[in-house]
Amino acid sequence: METVPLTLAGVASRGVRTDGDHSLPPFLFLHGFSDSADGWRRVQRRLEAHGCRSLAIDQPSHGHADPLTDDRPAIDQFVDFAAAAATELGQGSPVIVVGNSLGGAHSLLLAQRHPDLVRGVVAISPAGFDHPRYFRVLDDDNRAGQRLRRIRDRADDNGSTTTVPTPLQRTVGRAVASNGIRLAAFGRPWRAPRGFVDEWRKQWRDPARRSALRDLVPRVREEHLDESPFDLASIEMPVLALWGTEDRLVLVSSRKTLERGLPDVEFVELPGIGHMPQLEAPGRTTKHLLRFARRL
Repeated sequence: METVPLTLAGVASRGVRTDGDHSLPPFLFLHGFSDSADGWRRVQRRLEAHGCRSLAIDQPSHGHADPLTDDRPAIDQFVDFAAAAATELGQGSPVIVVGNSLGGAHSLLLAQRHPDLVRGVVAISPAGFDHPRYFRVLDDDNRAGQRLRRIRDRADDNGSTTTVPTPLQRTVGRAVASNGIRLAAFGRPWRAPRGFVDEWRKQWRDPARRSALRDLVPRVREEHLDESPFDLASIEMPVLALWGTEDRLVLVSSRKTLERGLPDVEFVELPGIGHMPQLEAPGRTTKHLLRFARRL
């Protein structure tokens, strides 16, 4: 496993790559909102042991990648980026694209727009389907969202705010944020890997990364949630949908929409698992990926 710099569709980024049997279809991994390529390492390591090639990438505005530009829709930029990654990885052959949450939405959109690049799709709790009602905190007009943004702004590190948090306030704030991501993303919060939580906090602590993610929030709401970007009936290749039954961010009730819309879909529920099975249950996740690859 190696970390490599990449430039895809004009976006400077970073990838985590494993090598293996070139006769097998490789896996392309797309992470979710505020995650990075590092979130797939546990699964990639297991796939590598089975001789599978893979590439996980920092999507635009995440990790070490350049931010999105304002001149084109965010979805177009994400899909172009993923298409360039699939081309780079496949070298003329289609890949198995695996995405979680926001990356799950992009994996479906890649198959929808560039079917020649995709052998099959594994959508892990893809965004854009059934979200809980509190998810409207993403709405700029939501009062709770405004309060959260004011609190967050006071913790900015640029020194321009009128209220500078004390060391104790910063420590408490980090603890609350860490517990929040554990509770939101994991069916059993104690299963959250310490390395993931540390990396997640690092993204939000870095002013440039935090700014890119904050700018992305209203664009995700508008382009992924307010109106569906999917034409599921046009996705003719096999799709494996993996969903934790304890997912609190994208509800397992999304199954109805996917099974009604996708021509070839297998829906697998993971009991007791939350929004990020690749971190909470990497062994089970890898097992399903290998089984899907054998089917293809």
